[in-house]
Amino acid sequence: MGFLKTIEERGGRVYEVGGTLRDAMMGLPHKDKDLLVTGLPMDELSALLSDFGAVQKVGKSFGVLKFRPKDADSEFDIALPRVERSTGVGHRDFEVQYDPFLPVDKDLSRRDFTINAMARSLNTGEILDPFSGREDLRKKILKQVFPQAFEEDPLRMLRAVQFAARFDLHIEPFTLQSMKTHAGLIQTVSPERILEEIRKLLLAPQPSKGFRIMKETGLLKHVFPELQTMIGVPQPKKKGGDVFDHTMLVLDAARSHPDVALAGDMELLLAALFHDAGKPATFAYSEDKQQVTFYGHQIVSKKMANRWMKKYKASMLGIDTESVATLIDCHMFETKSYYTERAIRRFINKVGQDLIFKLIDLRIADKKGGAYPESVKGVLKLKQKISDEIAKKPPFGPKDLAINGNDLMKMGFAEGPLLGKILKELVEIVLDEPEKNTREFLLAYVAEKFLNAEPNSLKVPSLP
Repeated sequence: MGFLKTIEERGGRVYEVGGTLRDAMMGLPHKDKDLLVTGLPMDELSALLSDFGAVQKVGKSFGVLKFRPKDADSEFDIALPRVERSTGVGHRDFEVQYDPFLPVDKDLSRRDFTINAMARSLNTGEILDPFSGREDLRKKILKQVFPQAFEEDPLRMLRAVQFAARFDLHIEPFTLQSMKTHAGLIQTVSPERILEEIRKLLLAPQPSKGFRIMKETGLLKHVFPELQTMIGVPQPKKKGGDVFDHTMLVLDAARSHPDVALAGDMELLLAALFHDAGKPATFAYSEDKQQVTFYGHQIVSKKMANRWMKKYKASMLGIDTESVATLIDCHMFETKSYYTERAIRRFINKVGQDLIFKLIDLRIADKKGGAYPESVKGVLKLKQKISDEIAKKPPFGPKDLAINGNDLMKMGFAEGPLLGKILKELVEIVLDEPEKNTREFLLAYVAEKFLNAEPNSLKVPSLP
């Protein structure tokens, strides 16, 4: 690339660092590039790069350049070597010093984990690995670079969690103990930063691995107190284990099970994570049935999920929090395959056509986390019936009616609650009898019932 050659010609040295180098060594794709440039002051580097593309200064004290070359899809994060000194408790309490002439080893020494503390010269191909990160990567070990890593930035503990889950790494004992010691410091980190690490964790092949590490280290009670309370709460005897174990199985199924069509969908994953959050609060033992019960737990679960999503600003990830709440609220639906077509239409109307298959997936994942993970035939038959009914294109809601609010206003109805009431009643009619979803019938019905007029004596909007 032209800009790399020009940097070298001006006396700079360019190194591939961080996640870019780590992922390359693991044979994983990494779209954006992390580069470290030595030998050139920031202003000179910024001016040089501006001849080759768009440059934006970001980071604390503008220590990082976001660079997008002309006519290229890749974006580069280009930084100068820096050292950081903690000035207090929490991730904001740092004094950062950038020095283009700082040795690369010094810059690597302030990074989080050994597997991220390597650099490769783009000129010579030489790999600088002062903390044996390449060997740790080979052994699948995650190790902090220095003992104060988590004190200086507590978010690194969640980075450890998601790295371990995503790359199937084992956290070495001293690093794990440090996480246990400093777990409470995660409360000093902003919700937005925490959410991004949780997003990455949920996209791991088996997110449960990360959540179990959070449980072991004490992070869980600070980030997901709703999951912490599940620990030790028994599932019904026929299932065994506790609610937390069940939830982890459901979460993994929602992430990657082949029977789950939308596996990996973020709204589905959050719904799986919180679908039973209300069980500890609704736990009871029925003497009559001789079994554990959780009556109404889905209602409590929905409220708990809403609180968590609001606190951590889940909508920032493009998540429709109302959809997540609906999935949780409706996940206890009956899965009888003998549902009538009328019942299926009402089910779709209740959940929404855009969410119905995601709800089916949640139920399949829930089954996979139960005592009989292969007993999904009833759900799959119901799914097929839903698909067949949707293919017929019957009306499922107000938008599918042959008339709309404008038609009703032309008949003299004012915009307001009555208008909504009429449309709702019309939907009820056509859900039971789709053949009545015609303009003529619906206009005549409204005229007769709500205007007390003979259908033929009232002037109604004509057909287009």
